[in-house]
Amino acid sequence: MNYEGSLRDLGLTKYEASAYSTLLKEGVTGAQELSRKSDIPVGKIYEVLSNLNNMGLVEFQRSRPRKYRAVKPAIALNNLYSKKEEETKNELENFKLKVSELESKFSDITQPDHTEVQFWATSIGEENIIKNVRNMLDEVETEILHVKPAKMSKLICKEENIDPSTVMPIVIDEFVKAAKKGIKIKMIFPEDMFTHLMSHWFSHIKDPHDKEMIEINIDARSLDCDYDFRLIDDYITYIPIPDPLNPDEMFGELKIYDKEYAAKLKDKFEEIWIKGKKVDYSF
Repeated sequence: MNYEGSLRDLGLTKYEASAYSTLLKEGVTGAQELSRKSDIPVGKIYEVLSNLNNMGLVEFQRSRPRKYRAVKPAIALNNLYSKKEEETKNELENFKLKVSELESKFSDITQPDHTEVQFWATSIGEENIIKNVRNMLDEVETEILHVKPAKMSKLICKEENIDPSTVMPIVIDEFVKAAKKGIKIKMIFPEDMFTHLMSHWFSHIKDPHDKEMIEINIDARSLDCDYDFRLIDDYITYIPIPDPLNPDEMFGELKIYDKEYAAKLKDKFEEIWIKGKKVDYSF
């Protein structure tokens, strides 16, 4: 079995993998002898052993000459994982700090008003659609209008068991976050979706302040209709793209920057809003 190849897959160099594998087979060994048996140049062997010791893969005896032994694989690999985990954590913290610093620098740039510009972008696949949903809080300033068609009921409500990995629960989570920030949200969903999804999701909210903010900022009505879109601040529209091979499934999502088109959709939303039935979240 290619142990050295597997060790290199975990990030060890060729010499480090060779030294550790050789020590496992030979037991307690001196650096010079290990150099011969592992074909590692003498000029490199001490650096390699020092690296392995720092990783928790090798122990040494403070004698003259020093003796080395491989740490038991189960312990050594756990040490390697812990070290990698700590390094990754530090890298992420440093990356987050750099992102914050760069975000602060970009905040000094005065961007042009995009509300009069026509532009569209397409996102393909559930992962990208979910990313769009989670980016809503970065885009919205005042209002979100959201309507889903009647056919969504049979796709989301399955024997009253809600799959948390579906898109709609993520939408609800983001709506709750937006409401807590003071964003006004108006939703039109099929009645079955409120029964099986909305009430289920909102019932998990325990904080009184969160409940108050939701009641103030989220207004919902139930209605069976054929419309399906999400409107952000009168100029950004998200429209689902059905899969041609299975029209009941989403293939992607179209994002449109067009104030004139958004105005027409807002008029349509208000038209069907009047027809909807007021929903009680049943807190």
